[in-house]
Amino acid sequence: MLRRRGIGAKLVVAAALVLVVAGVSLERLAARDLESALLAEQSPRAAVDAALLRSRRILLVGMGAVVLIAVAAGAAATFFITRPIRRLTRSALAMSEGDLSARAPLRGPGELRELAHALNHLTSELSRSIAEARTERYLLASILDGMSEGVLVLDGEGHILLANRALRAMAPLGDDALGRSVIEALRNARLTEAIELAGRRDEPVDVEVELGRTMPRRLLVRVSRRKSPAGGGPGAAVDGAADGPGLIAVFHDVTDLRRLETIRTDFVANVSHELRTPVTAISTAAETLQLGALQDPHEAAEFVDVIDRHAKRLRQLLDDLLDLSKIEAKTFRLALSDLEVAPAIEHVTHLLAESARRRRVTLTVDAGALPPARCDRRALEQVLMNLLDNAIKYAGEGAHVTVKARSLEKQVTIAVADDGPGIPPHHLGRIFERFYRVDAGRSRDLGGTGLGLAIVKHLVELMNGSIEVESAMGRGTQFTVRLARAA
Repeated sequence: MLRRRGIGAKLVVAAALVLVVAGVSLERLAARDLESALLAEQSPRAAVDAALLRSRRILLVGMGAVVLIAVAAGAAATFFITRPIRRLTRSALAMSEGDLSARAPLRGPGELRELAHALNHLTSELSRSIAEARTERYLLASILDGMSEGVLVLDGEGHILLANRALRAMAPLGDDALGRSVIEALRNARLTEAIELAGRRDEPVDVEVELGRTMPRRLLVRVSRRKSPAGGGPGAAVDGAADGPGLIAVFHDVTDLRRLETIRTDFVANVSHELRTPVTAISTAAETLQLGALQDPHEAAEFVDVIDRHAKRLRQLLDDLLDLSKIEAKTFRLALSDLEVAPAIEHVTHLLAESARRRRVTLTVDAGALPPARCDRRALEQVLMNLLDNAIKYAGEGAHVTVKARSLEKQVTIAVADDGPGIPPHHLGRIFERFYRVDAGRSRDLGGTGLGLAIVKHLVELMNGSIEVESAMGRGTQFTVRLARAA
C-alpha cells in the first residue's frame, strides 16, 4: 500500500514514525524518572535536584538522538529520492543534445516513474515527427530537383531561401546566392520590379526576362505570394523570416519556343517573299500579253519565256518546300543500303554537264576505286545535285568545279570544290539555314530558292553522315560530305 504513495506521503509517514518513536521513548524515560522522584519526595533536596538533572540529561540525549535519527532518515530519503531524479536529468540532457535513442529508466517512486514514462513518450513522438519531417523534406527536395521549371523561394525581405537545380541551370546563380537579394544574385531589373510588385499585390505577376550573358535564356517568370503556415494571412511571417509576405517565383524556359516562333515568322515571311517574285513576274507577263503583246511574235515569245522560267522556279520552290517539310516532319523515308558512290557521281555530273557548258565551267570528277557507302541512292543524288548546281551557278564563268571522292578510315568523303569568289567568313555559320543567302539578289537572278543547302544538311544527317564547308575569299569554296563506309 505504501509503495503506491508519492514521495511527499512517504516523507510524512517517515517523519511521523520517527517522532512517534522518539516521543514514546522520551515519555517513558520522563515518566520513570518522575515516578522515582515522587517515591522519594521525603528525600532530601539534594536527591530531588539530582533526579531533575538526570531528567534533563535524558531529555537532551533523547533530543540529540531524535535529531541524529531525523538527519539520518533525511539523508537516506534524499539519496533514494534524488538518485532516480539524477538519472532522469541525465536522460533529459541526452535527449536535448539530439540523442533521441536515449530512454529514461522506469525506476523510483510513482511520480518519477510517471515522469520517466512521459519523457520516453515525448521522445518517441519527437523521433517520429522528425522522421516524418525528414521524409517530407527529402520528398520535397526530390520533387524540386526533378522539376524542369526553376523555383526560387524568397523570404519577407526578398532574400533567397531556396533555388532548385533547374533554376541554377537556367540562371547564373552562384554558390553564395542563398541569403542574398535577387538584384544581387541575378542582376535583372525587370525581375526585381516584378518581385516588388508581387509583394504589394494579391495576384501573381507574370514577366518575361532574359538571364545570362554568354548564352542568354528567355525565361517566363510567375511571382506569387506563398501561404504562411497555420492558416496565417498572406502577409504573415514565414519560417521565422522578417515580417511581410514570402514569395515564390517559378521560371519557365521559353528560349526554344521563342526561337521556334522567330523561325516560323521568318519562314512565313521568306516563303511569302519568294512566292511573290515569280507570281508577280508571271502575272505581269500574262497581263502584258493580254494588252496586245500577244500579237507581236517577238514580244510574245519573250514574255512566254518569262512565264515559263518563273513557273519552273515556282515549281522548284514548291518541290523544295515539300521535300523540306517531309524531312523535318520525319516522313521522308530513306532506304539505306551499301551503295557504290562513283556511279551516283557520274550520273549527276552527266545531268549537269549542259548547265556547266553554258556557263563555261570546267567540271572534273576524281573518284577512283572506293568501297561502298551506307546511304540512300535518291538522297545521295539529290545532295550531289544541289551542291554541284550551286557550285556551277556561283563559281562564275570560266571557273573550275571538282568532285573528289576518297575513303578515309571508316568513312567515304565526297568533296565538291570550286575556285570561285568564295564566301565571306561571317556567312559560313548560317549557310545551311533556310532561305539564307550570301547574295540575295544574285541568288534570285540565278533561280535559287534558298532551300537547297538546308535540304542537303537534313539529308546527309538522315544518312548518319555530316557535312562541313570551308571557304576563302578569292580562292573558292569546298563542301565535304562524310558518309559511313559499308560494313
